[in-house]
Amino acid sequence: MIKNKMIPRVLIVDVSDNFGGANARVLALMKMFPKDQIGLATLTGSKIALELEELGYKVHRLARSKFDPCIVFSMIRVIREFGYQIVDTQNPNSKLWGSFSAFIARVPLISTLNSWYMNEHPRFSKRWFLYTALELLTNFSLSRYIVVSRQIQSDMINIGVSPEKIDLIQNAVNLDNNTIYGEKKVLLTKFGWQPDSIVCLAAGRLVWAKAHDDLLEALALARESNPAICCIIAGEGTLYKTLEQKIKALNLQNYVVLPGHYSHTELLSVMKACDIYVMPSRTEGTPVALLEAAALGKPIVASRVGGIPQMVKDGEQALLFEKGNVIGLSENILHFARDLSKAQEFGKKAQMRVEAEFSLEVQASLTTDAYSRAVYPKRTLKT
Repeated sequence: MIKNKMIPRVLIVDVSDNFGGANARVLALMKMFPKDQIGLATLTGSKIALELEELGYKVHRLARSKFDPCIVFSMIRVIREFGYQIVDTQNPNSKLWGSFSAFIARVPLISTLNSWYMNEHPRFSKRWFLYTALELLTNFSLSRYIVVSRQIQSDMINIGVSPEKIDLIQNAVNLDNNTIYGEKKVLLTKFGWQPDSIVCLAAGRLVWAKAHDDLLEALALARESNPAICCIIAGEGTLYKTLEQKIKALNLQNYVVLPGHYSHTELLSVMKACDIYVMPSRTEGTPVALLEAAALGKPIVASRVGGIPQMVKDGEQALLFEKGNVIGLSENILHFARDLSKAQEFGKKAQMRVEAEFSLEVQASLTTDAYSRAVYPKRTLKT
């Protein structure tokens, strides 16, 4: 919990209807703030609202759909009624509605970027144009950016954003391994896999940026050498049916499962039970799921994108590969699968790194400073 700092009253805006790393980040960060100083504006079906309410945090359900323009009027009312001093948006739709609401309510706006949309979607695709335009055209009321990796910081500077308006704050986690239950035999029984199976886990939205299509091809290659390899790809998204079809085309339907959405607690349980955590993404910030896997001591195979090379050291704390390199991804999975006890040494080193350098206390303190710079721009913050 943040102490000895003057904290503005903050409204976090997260109108996403899926659960991903950005939602996990919001959940962890809000728990570090006093309950009377922060609130969440979200949708009726939010995946994190109930947990926050049970903990005593204020949750404002603005609408059922993220496309409902009435969100603006509901948010303005919430800002004024509860005395919020700053709005912090977490994704493009949140930024769209949050920018108008903050402008009309006359409070500062912060846009938190967990990824940069020009990298997250295929170049010149409809989503590439739409989300980039949404981000840039809604800067009329922007006070500051919070970015979660050096790569995103560099991307924003390259498109003309002043470095003085950008706060680099890496994601963080605080997990107690002893309080998380997870047994491999439960997964083996549930999915009908053999006792000697090697269970990989990938978790994230089923979208182009996460490169699950590359993972499926890599798994098919890896199984030619080691047929004990299986995989759980947890998450929801627009590519569910496409991935399902690819699993059948590669004859992986008995070895790769798409279980859909897991609650955060369920995901951590599955993560603890798996043998190898895999992140094949085409783009990332500082992914919370990777930090969680490291905190649980899991061997990690990941692409060399975004902030990942700064989070784990290749060849010592994880095995990294160039994005899109299916053969490299397959070889890294096989390397760990050949000797799980040696793989666990990688996991232990990654765990030590995360515990030492990715503290929620530091993240929350830096975030509070960013909020204060936006609300009190003429003050000099003590560091």
